[in-house]
Amino acid sequence: MVSIIAIAYNHEKFLEEALDSIISQTYPEIEIIIVDACSKDQSVSKIENWIAKNPEAQVKTIFQSSTKKITENANDALKLVEGEFYQILSCDDVLMPQKIEDQVKVFQESDEKLGVVYCDAEKINDESEPLNQPTFFQERNWTSASQLPSGMIFPMLLMDYFIIAPTVLVKKECTLKVGGYNPESMMEDLDLFLKMAQQFSFKGVFQVGVKYRVLETSLLRSTDPFYRQATRLKIYSEYLGQNGEWDRFITHQFLIAHKAKSSILKILYSFQLAVQKFLKSQFKKHY
Repeated sequence: MVSIIAIAYNHEKFLEEALDSIISQTYPEIEIIIVDACSKDQSVSKIENWIAKNPEAQVKTIFQSSTKKITENANDALKLVEGEFYQILSCDDVLMPQKIEDQVKVFQESDEKLGVVYCDAEKINDESEPLNQPTFFQERNWTSASQLPSGMIFPMLLMDYFIIAPTVLVKKECTLKVGGYNPESMMEDLDLFLKMAQQFSFKGVFQVGVKYRVLETSLLRSTDPFYRQATRLKIYSEYLGQNGEWDRFITHQFLIAHKAKSSILKILYSFQLAVQKFLKSQFKKHY
């Protein structure tokens, strides 16, 4: 069994396409947990109409009476998950038909340490038309499966968070072992997957499994950039003191975020860059 948590928030325009993409999966054993996060549009009635039109679908619903963080919605839905594997899908994104089947196969062919399987995503606009932009893998010049980070990849995730949330399939047991989603965070995937990456392995599938909708009204795009970075730094701070290289990276990110707000931090940032430049020149001189 695979459980797909479909979270809707003012997604009336895209709901049907998202939910149709779930029941169009080639993998047969799927349950759907639909969470409406207190939408202000007609999402609730759209959900109810879709369920009525698709009586064969295995559906559970949560209709929130107040606005919650996505992490709180995820934890509420996780309590209803019966599948061995699950994923979260925002109801403005679309799954490709083979996604779940191909990712389940990777789990079946791997050992028990595998916690997350991820894939690529192409970008679409609000009319479901492809954007003339590279996929997320193409942005990193990954052109073959051998280039995809796999195994215990925590350092890579910390320094370059390359996973796109709807592309994953996650082993529920592993999520529960690291304590589920942090209800205080707005970045549900970053927080969870960094925790999981210290205990479990990851594997990439070299294929486009998701159509990722790029909207200016999405949560991350409509949130103040400094607040987004502050949230990211709060997550990073949990890993300070574990490794010198990670500490330097986290410190650098902090200085980037705060240098415009403090003269002292601006000086420290400049000093840090100067040290890096000097060490680079010495390395070239001697080696």
